[in-house]
Amino acid sequence: MASVNSKLIILSEQLEGQKIHELSEQMYNIGRIEERSVCIPDTTVSTTHCELVRNEEGSYRVVDLGSSNGTRINGALITGQTLNHGDMLQVGGIEILYHSDDEDGGTGQTAATGINLEDTAGGLQIQDLGNVDPFKKGNRKSNSKIVKIVLTATFSILGLIVLLSLGKLILKMF
Repeated sequence: MASVNSKLIILSEQLEGQKIHELSEQMYNIGRIEERSVCIPDTTVSTTHCELVRNEEGSYRVVDLGSSNGTRINGALITGQTLNHGDMLQVGGIEILYHSDDEDGGTGQTAATGINLEDTAGGLQIQDLGNVDPFKKGNRKSNSKIVKIVLTATFSILGLIVLLSLGKLILKMF
């Protein structure tokens, strides 16, 4: 087996720079809970999301383990695929850069956040995040709070407009 130094670098804003995982073991389990080899505490990551398995060349193969929000490499939904240097691995909504000493196989060009590094016009390319759904059953309580806040703010503003209009009418009368 060839010796290739590899690591995972978490790029997503909420976890950016907090975690760099040096890869040296034969297999890693990636998931949301601390019992996993690579723990990513994010609600878009399944409890047991995917695994990395080292192959004979020394690079790693990613295998999705039936996760809720899927596993992607360079934006493409996968069930199993070998990682190349520079690939963007997306676990749920979390982006992870795969870096290895074996830089010859690199294909990664675009981050799944939609920032196209090759785009000279400076525009954004928004990619579909598939089944990442912020309105799942577990979020209903927080969604109802948001709806209440928005409705309260809307009616408060409408009430102020009515009061100002009435104030102007009263001033015109006198």
